[in-house]
Amino acid sequence: MPSLEGWLLLGVGAIVASTIGGVAGFGAGVIMLPLIAWTLGIKATVPVLTVAMLLGNGARVWFSRTEVDGRVVAAFLVGAVPSGIGGALLYARIEGEWISRILGTFMLAAVPLRRWLSGHRVRVRLGHFPLVGGLFGCLSSLVGAVGPIMSPFFLNYGLRKGAYIATDALCSVGMYVARGVVFQKHDLMTGPTVAAGLYIGVVMIAGAWAGRRILDRMSERTFLRLIEALLILFGLQFLVFPSR
Repeated sequence: MPSLEGWLLLGVGAIVASTIGGVAGFGAGVIMLPLIAWTLGIKATVPVLTVAMLLGNGARVWFSRTEVDGRVVAAFLVGAVPSGIGGALLYARIEGEWISRILGTFMLAAVPLRRWLSGHRVRVRLGHFPLVGGLFGCLSSLVGAVGPIMSPFFLNYGLRKGAYIATDALCSVGMYVARGVVFQKHDLMTGPTVAAGLYIGVVMIAGAWAGRRILDRMSERTFLRLIEALLILFGLQFLVFPSR
């Protein structure tokens, strides 16, 4: 279990992360990954984040529930659920040091890839979402947070503001449920893991509410720059100094 300082670190990080995620649509998982790794160990990162983000994203869905695009969610989960299960099975079998290196590589690659996807305005149609879900379902099970490179597909489809936030969050909830079942069967959902995840998730509900309140007033540009800086900083840390 985390120390008192660890609980405080996770709580403060969760409120900041979920507020940013509520505005920008992503970033909460990126911020929480290193905090969970430092507090509970690298192997616990994705299982803890699965529990926490299930609650956090559930809150986002609730606060923007009237704007969910059900067709996109259904198409996305057709690919995301089976591939997410496969990714979770792989995660359960690899060592913590390799998980750290995978996380670091993903974070560093996410910055130029997100910019490339946004800059090229890739035309996304409803029929593409099973493939998008298949890719990110597996990747999400391995690295925990794929929002920075998943968001351009939803945005380029035409989802904006509340519709984007709610639809993306409900797709994520589906992925978390699928991989959570696998983690439970492989004893990765221990008592401390679930307790930490529930604690972070409950705190994130307040952040999701705050993010929704300021969504229409604040520019995304500052948040995008913040997320990119965090991706580079933590990516280098995970890659150069891999945790076990």
